[in-house]
Amino acid sequence: MDATNALMNHPGVSTILATGGNAMVKAAYSCGKPALGVGAGNAPAYIETTADIKQAVNDIAMSKAFDNGMICASEQSVTVLESVYDEARNEFAARGCYFLKDDEIEKVRKTIIINGALNAKIVGQKAHTIAKLAGVDVPEDTKILIGEVESVNIEEEFAHEKLSPVLAMYKAKDFDEALAKAAQLVADGGYGHTASLYVNVNEHEKIMKHAEAMKTCRILINTPSSHG
Repeated sequence: MDATNALMNHPGVSTILATGGNAMVKAAYSCGKPALGVGAGNAPAYIETTADIKQAVNDIAMSKAFDNGMICASEQSVTVLESVYDEARNEFAARGCYFLKDDEIEKVRKTIIINGALNAKIVGQKAHTIAKLAGVDVPEDTKILIGEVESVNIEEEFAHEKLSPVLAMYKAKDFDEALAKAAQLVADGGYGHTASLYVNVNEHEKIMKHAEAMKTCRILINTPSSHG
């Protein structure tokens, strides 16, 4: 923290881009120079029916597994429309993602969030390590733990930012329901970070509707969120 403050206040630095929580953002803004800041993220991804499902899942899985989910811009949830849900689920499974069973979801819930706060022991750890902490047996080469959940409220542990290869997966009946879920997840984590949409690039109306609903500074289309 001392080194970061020294860097931000150094006369050779003219502009600051700060991510990493509210304290970091406030420190950047107090340096008396132009600063762009964003605190916690809770980036939601949405796979629309017109998307290239295989490519969308490949991008999300690669992005979420990168650096074991440590990047604050990495996907924390994915919402998929009913009509393509099974197809997307199968693609995730084919890429080394493990879908937690009901009792396993509950065990992981109590491992990722403890007393309302992220469990520091899971941050940046492998999926297998996190599962072991939760008392869940998964293949050692598991890339991502996926919890199929329904609630997007902050009381749902999977709805939080997890900084690990743990992903929430939601099913939506239509475009508006999916946008509502994504908007609530952004609100849960704090406005101003990232949201992503996988869709056919010719669906301009849907792209703009998504952009208008997301109160984020990064809106990514058909792009891995960590690398966007």
